[in-house]
Amino acid sequence: MDRILQTGLASVMSATAAYHSSKPTRPPADQAGKNIEPSSFCPGAKDRVTFPAARDPVQASYLCVRAWPWGDKGTWRWDDAQFPAVQEAWKILYDAGINFIDTAQAYGDGYSEELVGRVVQGLPRESFVIQTKYLGAPFQASTYLHPVDGPLRALEKSLERLKLSYVDIYLVHGPIHPQSMSTMAEGMAKCVNEGLAKAIGVANYDPEDVLKMKDALAKYGIPLATNQCEFSVLRRWPEVHGNILTCKSNGMVFQSYSSLAQGRLTGRYSKETPPPKEYKFSSYHMEDIEPTIQVLRRIAEEKGRPVAAVALNYNISKGALPVVGIRTPAQAKEAVEALGWRLTQKDIYDIDQVSVEGRKTVLWQQG
Repeated sequence: MDRILQTGLASVMSATAAYHSSKPTRPPADQAGKNIEPSSFCPGAKDRVTFPAARDPVQASYLCVRAWPWGDKGTWRWDDAQFPAVQEAWKILYDAGINFIDTAQAYGDGYSEELVGRVVQGLPRESFVIQTKYLGAPFQASTYLHPVDGPLRALEKSLERLKLSYVDIYLVHGPIHPQSMSTMAEGMAKCVNEGLAKAIGVANYDPEDVLKMKDALAKYGIPLATNQCEFSVLRRWPEVHGNILTCKSNGMVFQSYSSLAQGRLTGRYSKETPPPKEYKFSSYHMEDIEPTIQVLRRIAEEKGRPVAAVALNYNISKGALPVVGIRTPAQAKEAVEALGWRLTQKDIYDIDQVSVEGRKTVLWQQG
């Protein structure tokens, strides 16, 4: 599955796959300063958002740790020597109040799930929230052999790796599954009915398919809890094209992955020191997004916050729950600094002025 993911990212999954995109396109001018949460919305690390579920709703922090880098060699060059730093980073986050980790069966061929299980080992089960994903790729034989039971069979293996009896949230990883929406919904509903998952969500779905899956799950008495798509200052597509609003209007949580554009919005990279070529999401030339980085740096200096914290606070201000890759204690501290305060209307307007609309792909990046 890891090879499938890496191949897809290099070809047609990411909106800038297999090439450095041309000049980044700005969103329509009338979208600057729009779609902002009320200034009173200022979640701290210990505050909780509710993911709807058939029975007990899931209460998670307003920031989620993306564990794709944990165990993934193809993109993130994982080495087991990094694990102590991951453990220390998780302790910083957990002690601050962050309780939410996102992983997937495809990350590191399941190794990410194993590492997630290790970092939460010994903690009270109700004190953390685990989210994993079912890929259901069209080139996997099991997808056709078990079209309904595929999600359940895959989740059982995930739980073995996680060493848990259930996950809090189970997502369909992307819209590439050959099963019909109704068949996929039936399979995901089985996971809930068997007690192996509490809440069900999707990832990379466009607004139309989000509503189709919502209706398909409703037949089993299960709400669609969330949609997770790439969203950041460098990819405002889900905001500009109504995905975030669709989720909000229908009682779902919108999650943003690649919230820091794979490090491009941390201030660590430049034209002279670009990110690794494997970092495919929002892979614009650094010189083309330098005006964006300069605005983030200016605001960060004014606020006395890290650049990464400003970029993450921007997502929160737009109604997205940031999912962010964290491997080091320093990254953990920066992420915590994104919570408990808010950018001003002017700050967001200034960032929007230099933001990027981004694109979508037919296969993966639909949302």
